[in-house]
Amino acid sequence: MGSESLLGSKRRKIGFALILLALVAVGIFAWQAITASRALLDAREQADRVQALIRAGDFDGAAQELQALRENTHQAHTATDGLLWDLGKRVPYVGRNVGAVQTVAAVLDTATEDNAPVALALSRAVDEGRFRPDQGHFDLTAVKELSPAVTRAAGSIEQAASDLDDVRADQLTFPFNDLVGDLQDQVESARSAANATATAFDLLPDMLGEQGARTYLLMIQNPAELRSTGGLPGSLALLRADKGQVTMGWQGSATEINRGGFSAPVVKLPKDTEAQYGTTMTTDFRDLNFTPDFPEAAQIAKTMVERRQGGKIDGVVSIDPIALAGLMSGTGPVQVTPTITLNAGNVAATLLNQTYKALPDPVAQDNFFEAVARKVFDSVMAGQGNQQQSIKGIAQAAGQHRVLMWSAHPTEQQRLTGTAVGGELNGTLPETPEVGMYLNDAVAGKVDYYLQYRSAVSAVDCRKDRSQDLRASLALTSTVPADFAGLPVWVLGDGSFAPRGTIAANLRIYAPRGGEITGLKVDGETHSVTADQHEGRQVAFLPLALKPGQEMTVTADIRTAKGQDGNGRFNFTPGMVPAPNGVKIASACD
Repeated sequence: MGSESLLGSKRRKIGFALILLALVAVGIFAWQAITASRALLDAREQADRVQALIRAGDFDGAAQELQALRENTHQAHTATDGLLWDLGKRVPYVGRNVGAVQTVAAVLDTATEDNAPVALALSRAVDEGRFRPDQGHFDLTAVKELSPAVTRAAGSIEQAASDLDDVRADQLTFPFNDLVGDLQDQVESARSAANATATAFDLLPDMLGEQGARTYLLMIQNPAELRSTGGLPGSLALLRADKGQVTMGWQGSATEINRGGFSAPVVKLPKDTEAQYGTTMTTDFRDLNFTPDFPEAAQIAKTMVERRQGGKIDGVVSIDPIALAGLMSGTGPVQVTPTITLNAGNVAATLLNQTYKALPDPVAQDNFFEAVARKVFDSVMAGQGNQQQSIKGIAQAAGQHRVLMWSAHPTEQQRLTGTAVGGELNGTLPETPEVGMYLNDAVAGKVDYYLQYRSAVSAVDCRKDRSQDLRASLALTSTVPADFAGLPVWVLGDGSFAPRGTIAANLRIYAPRGGEITGLKVDGETHSVTADQHEGRQVAFLPLALKPGQEMTVTADIRTAKGQDGNGRFNFTPGMVPAPNGVKIASACD
């Protein structure tokens, strides 16, 4: 046999060997994929059962189910962790799906190993009442015992969320796109909750007076008269915390703080804030949160109340009646007067609308609001009802930016910055493009109770310079009744600023730092853009007016700064329609 024949025979044998090796590799990969797929499907069902058992209070059963869940997620991770999967990620078209499955398996394995046990322990502690106040006293020891584990879990889920951020669900094939998209949403929600919980556990001992008594200003914002951070800060109270004991002292209103007037600004505003919102923020308590920057508004509130009431305020806490409804979903109903009982289902409507119809005297209105605040506070401090449901309700409200906090202590404020309750205008990461849409009432009434709106932002294009084109939309509807003439002046306003029955508001749209607003449309018609600067961000100003029953859609085209190619963040004024806030804008860049 000639040398060429021998060479050809060797090549064929090598070729057959390579084909056989490839077939074996494909077989192993397929077997691993099937194993991982089955394990992940089983894990999904087990995760639902774990949550159901926790809700039912069967923590021993949940622990057993969690162990089985951990075995399946670990099996899926092991099956997808190897050379074949690393190579598979580089195969055109299918590589994205292979990489997504590998990432998902790793994330779920970490979540069930590190995060789920902490969540189970925390749920058990809440169910056992370890954090429930007793005669207004919180057990700070219980908080400190769980704090290290909660902090570790938050760090773990932060890493998991970061890993998932690199997966583009919209570029995957079915069913991976839906599965990964759902998981990203769940992990993003869990990240926010975990960070908030870790921050709370870290700060609570000091903030509840472990090292010395603290005084906090409680503001209840009224979204029936919109302000950028939520609503007019009408009802007020001072809370004292001393070694875990929390009591409510003075109660009052914005009207009481304004009595006598402030002849000059109580603080010096930055020039751009003053140019954007005027000086009434610093002379009229009702207008201090024209700015969407809650820390700035809180410091004005602190100064005004200290001047009127004396003493030192260590921080400001803000909630609204929709947040109260979430809290009361756990505490249960409270009887405010012999004829009025409030519950989670009617508290918002009562405080934001019905009171103004029933009580024409503003003093009587303030007295009623103070009575409600006192009754709800007493029910919470008594440990009344289902604490787990109350925590869930207030956490949902925080995710809608209806619960805000500011601390006069710099180290504490630094921890609050960037959380769901921080409320600052600008985030801490320059590569994160932030967009804001904020509303301020222009009627001087409570007619915004009848304003419903939904807003959204999406990334539509990634440019060569790694900037992104974003599109923001705000769809508004006036539900003012056709027979509005019978509504009182407290609701409709006196007609000085807008015709009675009209909802009028000023909309400000904030571009990301270094970005710009490139186009604006109202109901599809091009609208001129009047843009200024505030805290390093371009701001477009647009007055809005809706007649009863009118609908309106505002659309803004926004371009981020060069190189600002990461996932974005969207914040807006929380109104009457519950909706997640501070939501992620999925990047258009790979």
